[in-house]
Amino acid sequence: MGPIHLRILWSRIRRTLWFTPALYAVVALLVLSTAPLVGRMLPSGVNNLIGLDGVYDLLDVLSNSLLAVSIFSLGIMVSSLQAAAGAATPRARPLLTEDRTAQNAISTFLGGFIYGIVGLVGLSTNYYGDAAKVVLFVVTCAVIVAVIVALIRWIARLSNLGDVSEVIDLVERAATRSFQADAAEPWLGGVPMTSLPEGRFAVHPVRMGFVQAVNSDELAALAEEWDIDLHLAARPGAYSDPNRPLLLASRALDEEQRDAARACFVIGGQRTFEADPRFAMIVLSETASRALSPGINDPGTAIDVIGTSSRVLADWAKALDEAKGEVRHRRLHVGRLAPEDVLEDAFRWIARDGAGQLEVQIRLQRALASLSAGAPQLFGHPARALSEEALLRAEQAMTHDQDLDRLRAEAARLGFRCPDSPRSARSAG
Repeated sequence: MGPIHLRILWSRIRRTLWFTPALYAVVALLVLSTAPLVGRMLPSGVNNLIGLDGVYDLLDVLSNSLLAVSIFSLGIMVSSLQAAAGAATPRARPLLTEDRTAQNAISTFLGGFIYGIVGLVGLSTNYYGDAAKVVLFVVTCAVIVAVIVALIRWIARLSNLGDVSEVIDLVERAATRSFQADAAEPWLGGVPMTSLPEGRFAVHPVRMGFVQAVNSDELAALAEEWDIDLHLAARPGAYSDPNRPLLLASRALDEEQRDAARACFVIGGQRTFEADPRFAMIVLSETASRALSPGINDPGTAIDVIGTSSRVLADWAKALDEAKGEVRHRRLHVGRLAPEDVLEDAFRWIARDGAGQLEVQIRLQRALASLSAGAPQLFGHPARALSEEALLRAEQAMTHDQDLDRLRAEAARLGFRCPDSPRSARSAG
């Protein structure tokens, strides 16, 4: 397992639901085990200032109540995850489990329970003297305050936990992080490449799956060491299989070199948000498509998604303009994230599933016009192509002629070319 695999594994462990509660539990055990040592440092007679008879009762209350609160909170979170997956998309579930407020609340409750139950065991075995009991009393009061604060924040958090709008906000933040990271290094520090060259030697993956991360620094170091040029054929998010190699090399590589090159890629069974901006756009589109389904019929959510996607892509375009795009790896050639692919991920599904709804189509045309005007070199051509496609889909789906006329008039006002209407041609014939 290479360094990039370990780094990603550690990053994912830190965001899991169990990591923070486990950390709180370890801290509780450390505090309880070191209480006698800390007690020896206290001034003599300090135990006379505090009534120590209530320490056992306080720990008993914590151990009896916080376990039930922890189980109840976990039940609420699981129900919210299921509700969010049903209302939005299951692909957003990892972002919901990473919610820091929920993790901190459950961690505080569980850590307080472990602190209380282990403290009771220590008191029952005479492990703690009077000075250590003073330490336990102070720490117990601090734990009670932490539990109260966590409970208040948890109650406030429950008001929108699992709501569709919250899912959209979480995915927007994940998309913004991914796109900003891409804008900082659109070619991963390598030489810009417009297309893959022919006649190169391919490096294929050992197992099929999605490319989740690429260690471009290590690839560049290998290219320098082997005195060859490497062309990246699979960016994060690409599905790599025997028909799609990971790399193209300027000369043939032996098996050991191919293994070293493969070690620079993290391949898994699912796409992730960290280095795959297109995946975030797909998750937003899935949310809009579900809202546009006949069973839900919520065009407002689709319109919200269009606005969110437009905002993310506009920020990406601005960041690309401001980025320097420094070339650090002269022997590593990388293609950029294609804007036409990003636009299709963000809006094509909405254009298809919302083809018959005027309000959705108008908002889509306005979003495309805004992106085209704000970044004409990046989004101009793909936005016009997607606008025309959306109009053709609306032509087939809309049953009311006035709705279609209004949509075409809006597209023309925005500067898009309206394709010839088959419906008008049929009517004229």
